[in-house]
Amino acid sequence: MDKSLTILDPKILTKFGNLSLVAKTIVEGFISGLHRSIHKGTSVEFVEHREYVRGDDPKYLDWKLYGRTDRLYIREFREETNLKAYIVLDASNSMNYASQPQTITKFTYAQCLAGCLGYLMMKQNDATGLVVFDSDIKSFIKPSSTRTHFHFLVENLENLKPGKDTNIGETLHKIANHIRRRSLIILISDLFDEQESVMRGLAHFRHKHHEVIVFHIIDRGEMEFPFDGFRDFIDMETNERISIDAPAVRAAYQNIFREFLSFYQRGCSERGISYSRALTQTPFDYFLYQFLELRSQTI
Repeated sequence: MDKSLTILDPKILTKFGNLSLVAKTIVEGFISGLHRSIHKGTSVEFVEHREYVRGDDPKYLDWKLYGRTDRLYIREFREETNLKAYIVLDASNSMNYASQPQTITKFTYAQCLAGCLGYLMMKQNDATGLVVFDSDIKSFIKPSSTRTHFHFLVENLENLKPGKDTNIGETLHKIANHIRRRSLIILISDLFDEQESVMRGLAHFRHKHHEVIVFHIIDRGEMEFPFDGFRDFIDMETNERISIDAPAVRAAYQNIFREFLSFYQRGCSERGISYSRALTQTPFDYFLYQFLELRSQTI
């Protein structure tokens, strides 16, 4: 990962402070804001202890714990909603691409998006989990809303490296079969796989009444194909190599890539899936801020 760009940079996260995901006007925080409010009531549940600091309400002091430790701790609670969220992150090797040395890879961009989403959900006491996949599921972390859980998610995100080839469609089916409770599914991927298979996997989530958001991560170079002369191109997942005259195929390539993007945008729209394309040349915090602000206005 580019060390000059760290996940959860406080300067970036503070940009979300005023927006606060429009929590007061959208009701019940981030997830219900992204959702069309399918909550059916809440309950209050104990989460964890933290050390007492000046200004905390004394009524939440745990006197039994004080008797055992001789230290003051506050009991923290959260409102338990009827909805959980899963960030589904593509860690296949195609995500490791960057067209220019000064730009970050698609995978680093995706890590940052996932980290910001986890932070925002934790801040609003919403439970979030993390599923990482390449050709199969690499890790599956169940949702929670505690600070300890959030730090665990971030640690996992920061230690990830893109791995094998991909099998998005089949992997999405496996994840959909595993998640039985109605949830918010946030897929972060370049969607480089057999397109109909991917859409069937996404449709599986909708069939099970999950809400789905797709963040389609693209490098501008993949859209524009700005290469000159004869070049060797190597598939990052299969290592297949071809030599072509780049300018001679540019127009045809660009047309195919536009069709690729249109397929997903159209397919998601037809299935009631929220689709948003992110170019890695666009600062990820700006992209996410704009997405959330637009989303809040359409619900």
